[in-house]
Amino acid sequence: MVNETRGEMVRRRADLARRSGTSMERRPTSDLALPVHSSGPTGIARMRWPDRVPAWLTFVLPLLAAIPIGLGAGYLPVLTAAAVFGGVILIALMVRIEWAVLTVVAAAAFDDYLLGLDPRLAKGLAALAIGAWLLRRSAGPLHRKPYSPVMMTALAFVVVLLASTVAHANGTTGQAVLIRYAGFLALLVVLADTMRGGILAPATVARAYVFSSAVASLFGIGSYLLGYDRRVGGPIGDPNDFAFFLLTALPLAIALRKQGPRSRRTWPYDLSAFVITLAIVGTLSRGAMLAMAAMALFAVVVGMVRLRAALVGVVVLAAGLGITMAAVPEMVATSLQQKDYVAGQNVSERLDLWTAAGQMTVENPLLGLGPGSFALYHRDYLGALPADVNHRLDVAHNTYLEVSSELGFLGLGMFLLLLLMAFGGAWSGWRRTRDPVAAAVCAALVGAVISATFVTEQYALPFWLLAAFGAAFWVSEPERPE
Repeated sequence: MVNETRGEMVRRRADLARRSGTSMERRPTSDLALPVHSSGPTGIARMRWPDRVPAWLTFVLPLLAAIPIGLGAGYLPVLTAAAVFGGVILIALMVRIEWAVLTVVAAAAFDDYLLGLDPRLAKGLAALAIGAWLLRRSAGPLHRKPYSPVMMTALAFVVVLLASTVAHANGTTGQAVLIRYAGFLALLVVLADTMRGGILAPATVARAYVFSSAVASLFGIGSYLLGYDRRVGGPIGDPNDFAFFLLTALPLAIALRKQGPRSRRTWPYDLSAFVITLAIVGTLSRGAMLAMAAMALFAVVVGMVRLRAALVGVVVLAAGLGITMAAVPEMVATSLQQKDYVAGQNVSERLDLWTAAGQMTVENPLLGLGPGSFALYHRDYLGALPADVNHRLDVAHNTYLEVSSELGFLGLGMFLLLLLMAFGGAWSGWRRTRDPVAAAVCAALVGAVISATFVTEQYALPFWLLAAFGAAFWVSEPERPE
């Protein structure tokens, strides 16, 4: 045989392997080897488990699980059944990252209900999603796309947040606020990475948020009609905060109706949009009404919604409101009277709080007084409080002033830049693909930015969810080589 060089021998063996359909990839020799990481055609690392499972393991593991379950079933059957059920759910969410992420998105509109069940429940769901993402990422990156400007801006915001914390720790209050920021920033990374990696389509995430918001709206409207609340709230106790969550869902519902084949049923999205709009009106939030009008104007101007369709929507909403007022006239009149009674005091309180936040910012313009400082120190900047105040005034009722008072102009600038980058990403996606969901994200950002002028929402999911959408839609360069 003619002598071969080592390179020729390797190439000949590789050619024979391809012809026979086998692989030259070395496999672990041990039965207990870790999963093998292989690269698919896109260059994304994927997890492949060993072909053989040791026989003794198929016996020992079920036995180890059966012993505590059997003992528990004999002594505490109900608790054991609940524990087994919870364990199955926990394992499923950890293994299927898309389920964990969608659960967090869908549960956001029921925040107060979750707090009523267990204060740790909402945080636990978020931790599960983050853990599932870390587990999935252990098999390799989800995509090879370059980092979007949204994520780079989020990183800059983290730097400012940490710098402000170092300058002003603010004890346990500051730590609590820092942890809340960390949770939402981590969810931003998880949401953006899963959508950019193709695990979840933006439309799928939007669908989960829309339908959960529609169900939450039904709960809020039902609670109002039953007389438990004087304004629509329910799943999120404060009606103004509830309206902020629903504002993000409204344009997404309209966009999902337009997406997909014409033969597809659209009534679920029509019904969701109607119920969500009715609930927003029922919150009697003036900031939300202004934001909803701005979103409608934006949608008509950019061509997301035709003027005729918008007018039809207004007529249908007016009819729904008319039916409600005719069915429960006394309840509606009482709600309007109470809202009018407290309106003057609310305006006075908010002006005082905005003045205090502004003074805190002016005196500490670079990094503010640190996370959590507004709740701790804003009273030092207030001249006086109303004599009949009967609720806590520990938030500024203005997202931007509260951020600037705690993180300075640097923090406020990075936060606003994050929203601007998200809008730019969604807008580029809309211009490039005419995806209705991308246009809806732009409209939702318009509404959220306006509504946040009257409420404190930097610790709420909608801003961070919209930022993740913007990162997913951002036009990127070709994927990086390995």
